[in-house]
Amino acid sequence: MATMVMTYRAAFAAIAVAMAVSAPARADTILLDLINAGGQTDTPFSLNFNATDVLTTLTFAGYQVPSIERATHIGVFLNNAGANLLGSTWTFTPAPSGSLASQTSDGTGVNQLNFGGVTAGSYDSFAQQFATTAGSSYTVNFLFSNPGGVSSAPSGLRVSTSGIAGIPEPATWGMMLLGFGGLGAILRLRRRTLFA
Repeated sequence: MATMVMTYRAAFAAIAVAMAVSAPARADTILLDLINAGGQTDTPFSLNFNATDVLTTLTFAGYQVPSIERATHIGVFLNNAGANLLGSTWTFTPAPSGSLASQTSDGTGVNQLNFGGVTAGSYDSFAQQFATTAGSSYTVNFLFSNPGGVSSAPSGLRVSTSGIAGIPEPATWGMMLLGFGGLGAILRLRRRTLFA
């Protein structure tokens, strides 16, 4: 009986390892990281990325301690053309230390993002998820303003993307099926041992 328990543990461990090895790690890709970029009004940015999965999350994170900085006219476009892939509102995550952020309409159909702050380096963040095609090229366009701050004022703006797999990869399915097949074989062997 102890041998069977060890065999089950080994089989489950093998399945867990196989799934971990076959599933790629998901990580944020930082497209832009501005620190103390004050004295700007409607500075255009155009950032490119290649999608890695069927869903992508775009995140804007920022802080501006003495005043407000903002990102307006935000859009994501396939091959820098066509319709904007973003919706009007963003999901908000407050900064760990004091939060003075908001989203307001700028008349473009996608809310502008306003970042204040209490503590330098403590980022408020806004995120949106949208459908993408893995391997395709996308462009994030927006205007950045930080008119209230000088270049030495504590402020920051970070723009990043992360991919989210919609379905397991074929290798993951194969390893799972192999693991479940192994468990089935162990159960059949156990049944034969018990009734022999």
